[in-house]
Amino acid sequence: MAVEDLTVRFPRRGGVLGKVQDYFTAVDGVSFSLPQGKILSIVGESGCGKTTLVKSLVGLVPMDQGRFRLFGEGVLNGRLGKSGKRVSDLVQMVFQDPYSSLNPRQTVSEILTVPLLARGVKLNEAEARAKELLERVSLPVASLQKFPHEFSGGQRQRLCIARSLMVRPRVLLCDEVTSALDVSVQAQILHLLDDLRNELNLSIVFISHDMQVVRALSDLVLVMYFGKVVERGESRKVLTDPQHEYTKKLLAAVPTIRR
Repeated sequence: MAVEDLTVRFPRRGGVLGKVQDYFTAVDGVSFSLPQGKILSIVGESGCGKTTLVKSLVGLVPMDQGRFRLFGEGVLNGRLGKSGKRVSDLVQMVFQDPYSSLNPRQTVSEILTVPLLARGVKLNEAEARAKELLERVSLPVASLQKFPHEFSGGQRQRLCIARSLMVRPRVLLCDEVTSALDVSVQAQILHLLDDLRNELNLSIVFISHDMQVVRALSDLVLVMYFGKVVERGESRKVLTDPQHEYTKKLLAAVPTIRR
């Protein structure tokens, strides 16, 4: 996948009639490319535009300008230009909060099978796919008849990952997927994502402000500051020899144990 000069702006309204006064630029001319099977981490403090950037890739936030290409094809109105495939068939997103990401009124079976049923897949095929993915994310098949409230935070995040994989995407967008979890559970989710990347040849965009997590997982790093990219490169190089002052400050903020 490749992103060129992506910009997202939000209107600022004021006055009695609430007219647009000016615009706030949340993402300012961001460009990057991600080879298939690699993990790109986007880092920066809260409010720097990380989540807005990835939401714009799946159509949750409209782009003001820029180009988004998947496997050599341009994306227009949620579809690939030449083949006409839906972006949602190739790109899926896993959100930060596993508690609000799942419908509490649906069973796990309904949560997992609905994306395929909506695409015309038969129920028995969708259920077989759901069982396969539950096993892949290390959850028992008996989970299909349970509701989200019966699971822990880590288990819910595994369910969210399984749901995102139901349509066999090629790219996974992960928005702070470990920030709401205990440290021990974080490690399990990170290992799961790395295993899935290797098994399914997934490309993963991983959003985080935790530099230790980024160091453990990513191949490439993109550092954002006030909506702009200030540094990019291979994770080992960026995290051991940062060139931009902001990157140095992010790394200096990582807690360490000192005598």
